[in-house]
Amino acid sequence: MRESGTRVFSPAGMTAPLTPALVLAYLREISLDVRAAVVLDPAGEPLAGEEGIVARARELLASSSAGAAASAGDLLVARTRDGGAIAVIAGDFAIRSLLEHDLRNAADVLATVAPERPET
Repeated sequence: MRESGTRVFSPAGMTAPLTPALVLAYLREISLDVRAAVVLDPAGEPLAGEEGIVARARELLASSSAGAAASAGDLLVARTRDGGAIAVIAGDFAIRSLLEHDLRNAADVLATVAPERPET
């Protein structure tokens, strides 16, 4: 057992609170009827999830304004702070307003670009 007051040192610093795979698992856990989901980096490349919806997500992102969220039919997309995005296909039983809220919150905490490590 560590003594009280012992310092901890990590040269890598803190990691992101949610990875792309974890954010998709989180959304599936808290949201009803998510049929498919994908996380895209700022270049539109998939980081996690089903690649079958990547083209639709890219198309929606390209056609929408620079706002944080967009939707087209059953496809919902939320942009991350660093320019990436999370896209989900909502099923018939999804509570859409709640899913949109959950998607925006997940996008707010997800970093799709790894932070640069400080030189040591």
